[in-house]
Amino acid sequence: MDGSSTTALADIAVILLIGLLLSPLRTRLRQPVVVGEIAVGVILGPSVLGLLPGDLPDLLFPPQARTYLAGIAQLGIVFTLFAAGWELDLKQLHGRARAVLAVTVASVAVPLACAAGLAAALVAGRPHLVGGAGSPVLLTVFLCIVLSATALSVMARIAGENRLQSTRIGAMAAACGALTDVGVWCAVAGLAPAARGAGTGHLVLALVELACYSAVMAFLVRPLLRRLLRRPAGGGHPSLVLLALGSGILLSAWIASRLGVHPAVGAFAFGLVMPRDAAQELRNAVEAPLRNAGALLVPVFFALTGLSVDLGGLGVAGLAAAAVFLLVTWGGKFAGVRIGARLAGLPRREAVAVGVLLNTKGLGEVIILTIGRDLGIIGDRLFAILLVGAVAATLPVNPLVRHLTRPPERADGAGAAVLPRQQVDAAAPAGADDTRGA
Repeated sequence: MDGSSTTALADIAVILLIGLLLSPLRTRLRQPVVVGEIAVGVILGPSVLGLLPGDLPDLLFPPQARTYLAGIAQLGIVFTLFAAGWELDLKQLHGRARAVLAVTVASVAVPLACAAGLAAALVAGRPHLVGGAGSPVLLTVFLCIVLSATALSVMARIAGENRLQSTRIGAMAAACGALTDVGVWCAVAGLAPAARGAGTGHLVLALVELACYSAVMAFLVRPLLRRLLRRPAGGGHPSLVLLALGSGILLSAWIASRLGVHPAVGAFAFGLVMPRDAAQELRNAVEAPLRNAGALLVPVFFALTGLSVDLGGLGVAGLAAAAVFLLVTWGGKFAGVRIGARLAGLPRREAVAVGVLLNTKGLGEVIILTIGRDLGIIGDRLFAILLVGAVAATLPVNPLVRHLTRPPERADGAGAAVLPRQQVDAAAPAGADDTRGA
């Protein structure tokens, strides 16, 4: 092994150790893991470590080693997005499709209006923040994606910690988050051909290729996966199934990249077509290693992101812009969800709780921002501003959810439930335990 590759191994160890040291503080503040991972990236980059003498970020992470780290980070993203796609269960829409659709549409419509206003303001007043490919229409679509996106896996863990997964609040938030996730990644898939400024013919060809890829995944790959997971041999040898799925994930990611789409979209699509009725024992034996591999490697992605962002260089104007973006992110998403939830018949307090949960951001949003920067839709400075706003949007979610779902104190010291914890629908298993983790 050459020196750069071994340096990359030491860099990964440094990244993981700093994350381990920050873990008690993150846990005490009741923040999701993704917040700690982003904090590690910021600490190792020019924003913190770069303030010390000796150019420590470049010393610890030389350019040659970063090439290896980028490949490792991409592997972590691919496995993590696959697990996120497999985690989605659109059967949650059963019996409440109209209500979920109303909340989802409202949660996207209001951010779309906000995105149009932001894009117009940026193009007119701050054109230096917009990338070379950032036309007003494309910038509006991109900002709408960023404002609308929800980190479903992070949200599910927050719901589990607060014992909401079997309540109407948790079910509504999960179903709306799942539907939004699918729409967001479909929109992300269409960003690349549009941003490259190809002619109408090339754009139509790119969209047709994506449609063919989607059809192959749905009507050919999905049945093959169902057969694979139901074969007795596969059930007896989960390691063979793991190898087959691992190769499929990587091939799907590679094909997506060949179509001009980020590999994460291909991995997410592969997870989305995975059968949900596989034996639980087999699913645990296959999904857990892939998810853990992603969890081990994704911090490398956040570290590289931190190395490319100088938050200290934003200045007062940049921080003010991040604060504005945070207000628009929270206000737009929250207002849309609350309006839709109230129209769907949810009580006011439950509608507020769903609006708070759906404001959760995470790895997906950082990937989307990175894609936007790589495509030239946004510049480096706007990337840093949007990154700060996206991370800050997640910080109040868990504390607010805990407050909204906390039983009020009674005079006799006993607590009364503020929110109903009834089962989501008649299809829910009898006696479902409300205290299960996500």
